[in-house]
Amino acid sequence: MGGYSEVLRTRAARNLLLATLPARLAYAMVGLSIFFHVQHSIHSISTAGFALGLNGFAGAITAGARGSIMDRFGQRWPLRVLVPSYAASLIGFSFVHTKISLLVLATILGASAPPINLSARPLWKHAVPKAILRSAYAIDATALNGTAIFGPVIATSISLSFGAQWALRLCSVLMLSGGFAIAVQAISKNWIPETKPPGTMPLWKVPAIRLLMLEGAIVGFGWGSFDVSVPAATTLAHHQSITGSIFAALALGTVLGGLIGGLTSRRVSSLKGMLLSSLAWTIAAFPLFFAQPNWQMMVIGFLVGLAGGPLQIFYWEVVEAVRPAGTAVSALAWIWAVEGSFASAGSALSGTVADHFGARAALSITPISVMLGLLVIFSGRSLLAKADRLPSSKSDETAIGESEDQTR
Repeated sequence: MGGYSEVLRTRAARNLLLATLPARLAYAMVGLSIFFHVQHSIHSISTAGFALGLNGFAGAITAGARGSIMDRFGQRWPLRVLVPSYAASLIGFSFVHTKISLLVLATILGASAPPINLSARPLWKHAVPKAILRSAYAIDATALNGTAIFGPVIATSISLSFGAQWALRLCSVLMLSGGFAIAVQAISKNWIPETKPPGTMPLWKVPAIRLLMLEGAIVGFGWGSFDVSVPAATTLAHHQSITGSIFAALALGTVLGGLIGGLTSRRVSSLKGMLLSSLAWTIAAFPLFFAQPNWQMMVIGFLVGLAGGPLQIFYWEVVEAVRPAGTAVSALAWIWAVEGSFASAGSALSGTVADHFGARAALSITPISVMLGLLVIFSGRSLLAKADRLPSSKSDETAIGESEDQTR
C-alpha cells in the first residue's frame, strides 16, 4: 500500500487524476443516458439498444485510427478538436426525438469520442518516479472504474427524474471541463510518442495480437449485450430505478478487484494471472443465466466486477509483452476496434432478443461469450508465451506509461 500513498503524495499525479475524473464520469454516464433518451423518445427498447450499438460501433471502428494518430503525432490537437465537437454533439442529441435523427447523432457521438484514457495513460511515467509506476497504473485503473460506480446511478436518477436530455447535457459539461483540463497539463503538452522502428511487423500479422483480437471479439459481443440486456431486463420488469445500482455494483467490484490485482500481480506471471482471472470471471458470470433484475443481479454484478478487476491489469501486461515496438497506444486501440465493433453488435442484437424472447435470453449471451473467450485464450496460450513471466520494473516503466486498455 506504500506505493499507492506515494503516488497520491505526488502533485503531478494528483493533478492528472483530478483532470481525468470529469471526462471519465461523463463516459460512465453516457451509455445509459443515450439508452434512456432514445427509449423515452421512441418508446422502443430495441431502438434504444440499436442506438447504443451504433454509438459503440462508430467509436470502435475509429479507435485504431485514433490510436495510430496519437502514436504518430501526440495528443494535443486530437483533444482540442474532439473534446468540443463531442460536447456539442451531446447537446444536439439531447434536443432531438425522432428515430432517424437519434440514430444518426448516436453514431456521430461514437465517432467523435475523445480518447481521454489514451491521452492520460502515457503521461504517468512523467508524473511519478519509476519505482511506483505500477502503483500509479493501479490507481489510474481504480479511478477509471470508480467513476463507473457513480456514473450509472447519476445517469439513471437524472433520466428518470428530470429527463435523459439533462443527463446528456451534464455529460457535455463534464467532457468539456475534463478534456480541456487534460489538454492544459504541462506533461500532456510535452509528451512525445514512442518511436516505431523501421520494418516493424504490422499488428494484424502478429499471431498473439490476432488471438487477442479473436478473444476480444467474442467477449466484446457478450459485454455489449450486457450493456443493453440489463436496462432491458429492468425495464421489462418495471424496475428501471435499479439499473444504475446494478452497474454501480459491477464497478465497485471492479475497483476492489483491481486494487487486489495491483497488490498481488508480482506473485504470478502475467499470462497465468490472466488465465486464472479469466476463469474466475467466467465462474462469476455463470449465474447471469438465472438472475432476476433485483438485488440478485446487483450481487452477481459485484462478483463479476471483483473477478474481472485483476483481469484488467494482467490483460494489459500480456498485451504489453506481445505487442510490436512503437505501438504503445495503437496496439490496444486496434484490439478495441475489433472488440468494440462486436460489442456494438451485441448491444444492437440484445435489445431485439429482449423484445422477442425476453430478458433472460438476452442476459444469457454474456456468460456464454465469456466462457468461449476463456476457451480461446486457453487454447492459444502458447502464442502468449512472452507474457509467461513476472513483470519487471523496466517493463512496468514502458508499459504503464504508454499503454491503454480502453480507447475512451
